[in-house]
Amino acid sequence: MEQVLLVEDADTLRDVLKSILEKEGYAVDACSSAEQALELVHSKRYSCVLADFKLPGRNGIELLKATREISNNVPYVIMTAYGSIEIAVQAMKYGANDFITKPFEPELLVSVLSDIIKHKRIINRSNEHRARGQRTFISKNPEVHKILEQVKKVARVETSVLILGESGTGKELIARAIHENSPRKDKPFIAVNCAAMPAELLESEFFGHEAGSFTGATQTRVGVFELASEGTIFLDEIGDMPLPLQVKCLRALQEREIKRVGGNKHIKINPRIISATNHSIEEALNTGTLREDFYYRLAVVSFTLPPLRSRPEDIEPIANHYISQFSEHMEKEKPKLSAEARDFLLRYSWPGNARELENVVERAVILADGEIRVEHLGINQGINFNAIDETSLTLHEISAHAAQRAEIELITRILKQTMGNKTKAAQILGVSYKTLLNKVKEYKIEVVHAAL
Repeated sequence: MEQVLLVEDADTLRDVLKSILEKEGYAVDACSSAEQALELVHSKRYSCVLADFKLPGRNGIELLKATREISNNVPYVIMTAYGSIEIAVQAMKYGANDFITKPFEPELLVSVLSDIIKHKRIINRSNEHRARGQRTFISKNPEVHKILEQVKKVARVETSVLILGESGTGKELIARAIHENSPRKDKPFIAVNCAAMPAELLESEFFGHEAGSFTGATQTRVGVFELASEGTIFLDEIGDMPLPLQVKCLRALQEREIKRVGGNKHIKINPRIISATNHSIEEALNTGTLREDFYYRLAVVSFTLPPLRSRPEDIEPIANHYISQFSEHMEKEKPKLSAEARDFLLRYSWPGNARELENVVERAVILADGEIRVEHLGINQGINFNAIDETSLTLHEISAHAAQRAEIELITRILKQTMGNKTKAAQILGVSYKTLLNKVKEYKIEVVHAAL
């Protein structure tokens, strides 16, 4: 049962909201002040905190800041009086996941809570790292070190940055490093996956909307351009952004102002834009899926991250980092990496790059007792790393052929792991749902579905 903390000083309203949420199946702790709420946050783990802005003593934003010091990833929704959009924007800049304006219908409250608790938000609206813990770009590779040095220099200026590289190479880590070494480091960092939402929803998320502007728009919503006006927006998978939205984003960046969907008011914005893609820029420009003027606006400075297979010296240090991290998180003794497992990791091609290595290590730490062996890795041990003996092919053709086989193996394994759930598989693989469908069709991969 999901546990919700409700903080509301009006006794009648607090009792009504508690009753509504309990009827929806939530376990609810209700209190009337920030001080009482913090005592509960210290002693319990909540699926969501729902707090009013006006509270005796500390207000809802001050409670949010204090809550983030205790638990930096608990979802937080703030309630505010009608017309107090500025307060809501301020709250979300401090890491609130959403807001709801009073008065509101019970159905709206239930919908907002359900949406957040089930992690349906595509956009990460908080200024925190993912719950697994702070991530570091670990590398001994000279090429990567050169990029990291350039990142520090670029971070100090306000220019737009484009990060290129395969899925799982750490493009968001580089984006966060730029933000955290910039003058905007104390402002919001908001990540948007451009491949994960339909165009019409992305427009609303980018620019916000006014209540009643379209069916389902029951209240005013603040967009990420407005929220991150003093911070950084990370546009991931920019190559999958619909063309009409590219035009609107370009105009917003050029004019430094937006209008919410359904609104007439011009809102000044000044976010820093960092974008990333795993697509070939040349191909995207040639096929017209990426506008040339939009590309040049985004790519004032660009970096290309090398895949993990081209820097084998990084595999063991990254693996050891994740072994330590997951062991601490799981509160178990840190297992050693056996010589055979280490050799296997070094010889594997890592088509999913560092993200795949992270998932492999997490599985191994769960299964291993004292020592991580090859069988704990969950990688097909039948791979013949010396099997490429096709002397009639060019080096480029051999590389392409090997990459294709590695893709087939990884997709097949992840689909089996998710019991045929392609949405979940696409998230694990770090690609869009459409890309995964195309790969399954191209490679004629048999999908194993979950038993009913």
